[in-house]
Amino acid sequence: MSQNNSAILNFFSKFPNQPFEFVTVTDINIKEHPNYYKAIFRNIKTGRFRSEHIAPEMMRYKYKVGHIYTDGEHVGQNKTLLKGEFTVNENIDVNLVRLSTVLSEEEAKNIIDYEDVAKYLLRQYAHVEVQDECTLIIPCYTIANRFYFLSSSMKHAIMSETLGELYYEGSFHNEKNAKGETVIKLHIKKKAGKKDLPFLCRFIGNSFARARLEYISNQKSLSASFEYQQIKAQFPVKNPFEIYASYIYLGDDERGNPKYLVLNIHSDNSALGFEELYYKQFSAKADPRDIGPEQYNIPKPPKKKFKRKKPQRSNKIYTGTPSSEYLTYIIRTNEDEYYKNKVPMHETTIYLENESELLVDNIPKTVGNSFETPTADGDKNLGEVAISNDSEENNTEKKIFNLENFYQFYEALLTFAFVEGSELVGPLKIKKIQNKKRKSTKSRSLLHGDEDKQRRFLFGELAYDQKAVYIVEIEQDSSWGPSTWIFFTSEDTEPYTEHDMQEIIEHYIEEDLPYKDLARYVEKNYSLSFEQKEHKKGDVDDDSVERWCESVLKKIIL
Repeated sequence: MSQNNSAILNFFSKFPNQPFEFVTVTDINIKEHPNYYKAIFRNIKTGRFRSEHIAPEMMRYKYKVGHIYTDGEHVGQNKTLLKGEFTVNENIDVNLVRLSTVLSEEEAKNIIDYEDVAKYLLRQYAHVEVQDECTLIIPCYTIANRFYFLSSSMKHAIMSETLGELYYEGSFHNEKNAKGETVIKLHIKKKAGKKDLPFLCRFIGNSFARARLEYISNQKSLSASFEYQQIKAQFPVKNPFEIYASYIYLGDDERGNPKYLVLNIHSDNSALGFEELYYKQFSAKADPRDIGPEQYNIPKPPKKKFKRKKPQRSNKIYTGTPSSEYLTYIIRTNEDEYYKNKVPMHETTIYLENESELLVDNIPKTVGNSFETPTADGDKNLGEVAISNDSEENNTEKKIFNLENFYQFYEALLTFAFVEGSELVGPLKIKKIQNKKRKSTKSRSLLHGDEDKQRRFLFGELAYDQKAVYIVEIEQDSSWGPSTWIFFTSEDTEPYTEHDMQEIIEHYIEEDLPYKDLARYVEKNYSLSFEQKEHKKGDVDDDSVERWCESVLKKIIL
């Protein structure tokens, strides 16, 4: 478990089996690592609010504003959340303003009506764009979490005002290849997360992005009097780009157009400023100054824009947390049931072993921060597990991956560079499939063989490496194998939907297909390639999630 995650998990441990909505965050500790936000949660059962500390990097994929958590695990979301794509950053000269300039006290109380917290919310800064169809309000914490606080190590480097703790200064080189494309080469330290490298390079090599990063860092020295401050953050790029976001409707502006408050940015296609990245990673004992990176082949650039859903329109004002306003997912408890800029990355990890001669291990990889190469069939002793609170299920020997835990895996996948995607769809029920020779239901279409429990699945759509990618997570029990199915094809292919995936799953069950035959079936009938990925056994920790993401992306790119 991440030490920075312990504070929020300790909070949930005090209220077992109780659902909390993550309502908002206010100030951030600008002085001391791990730079906690003050997070506001509401207990859905009691209606009481609680203020707790949460590390910013945990909001990248684990905890999302507007979503509901029980025992620290995702169980649902507020039904008034809207999701869609917006073009942002049309004007880079937009000044940050306090939310109080665009939201009234009554609108703030619709978000949270708890003592003086609404006043603290109105003090927060935001990037506001008056667009043709709406006024888009993006709080600075939303921008910081997506573009700056990518991981604990990146956050620490930013807030301590030194990126030099992540890479060897002087090793960064910017050059052109034969095609006139920008190529980056650098040496990074062991502390640097490989998943963050494209974003780190943007800050190092682009003066505009670096200035925006330093704008955040400088707030520490400018706020000598107070430990907790309102975060200020701006987009790190000059050009317009698209974001896929979850947001809420707060009312209309003076033009009669809706005002939307963006709570989370799930995906974006902001430019990085280069087409290739070559790097070497060193241990603390290795001196990289005289060692140059090696080159690898260049993957093709993307050919078309990822098709996203248009922003949802709603005149339903976000009103906080009545239980009827929640999209709830059935989980197993004793309580009430409630872009695509593909840049190749090439790695050489250099290390010293027992003070012997320098060893070089060349491993071509895509983006990721795991320092281990997973085996082809997975490590049976590592990975994720969900513990059910249902006493009957706890008697089973096999530990089953909980479908609800997949949300953090998918959100983590969207945080990797060059991945564009939209939100998960579902859970959707698989229809009951009848046996052909006898009048009974095939057990694989049921959960635990129970006629009253249809097996469910989640569906997500991504774009990566010039491919349209479809992720299907199927609800597990002791009879179901790898729960993650990965389908991909050329990005030029007409998009498939959750209904197509449901047909594939049901055909697989009905025909009792082995996976090799399923792969042939989807290739012949859908022009899809097929891979599968198991959730390993163990805790759902940060390293396991990132290893899983890295492995999924490797299956797509190979």
